[in-house]
Amino acid sequence: MNNSNSRTLPNIALSHFEIFVENVTLMENFYTQCLGLVVTDRGEGQDGMVFLSNSPQEHHQLVLTPRKPSSEINSPMDHIAFRVSSLTHLRSFYEALASYSANFQTVSHGNTWSIYFLDPENNRFELFTDTPWHVSQPCRFEVDFGLSDEELFQFTEQKIRNKPGFIEVKKWRESHGQSVSQLSEH
Repeated sequence: MNNSNSRTLPNIALSHFEIFVENVTLMENFYTQCLGLVVTDRGEGQDGMVFLSNSPQEHHQLVLTPRKPSSEINSPMDHIAFRVSSLTHLRSFYEALASYSANFQTVSHGNTWSIYFLDPENNRFELFTDTPWHVSQPCRFEVDFGLSDEELFQFTEQKIRNKPGFIEVKKWRESHGQSVSQLSEH
């Protein structure tokens, strides 16, 4: 389809899903035992979020989020996330969403800079690009895409430097890759 109003935007790649679950332990056991995913992080408490992956390149491919008993959310899906290759590309989507007057929020998870938004039928999505760091999850704080790249890097590093698990992402991927390899050998 040729739309004269369309703009050329960078490629996006499917990264992960976050789903609501009734029984976190049951679901964690299913995904680790039946699909070979590895727990990469978890929130606090018995009903904390569980982050799972089977890829040394992905901190998480699936997130299990406990559904609150009184939740009015009818969908099993919290959001679907797409990765872009750079902060410059993420800013292109930021501009497109702003020009569309979409409802969106810009945040960092320490590991990423992200834009969360709703499509016209209220499906929730995330577009993100990686930061050069890893921190334990969950971690989330608002960021201002009006900052220059240098200012955004400095702001983000300052927010996460003293958080648990802070490390260069390259080093985290090396250790995560070893964990995945060890599990796949069994």
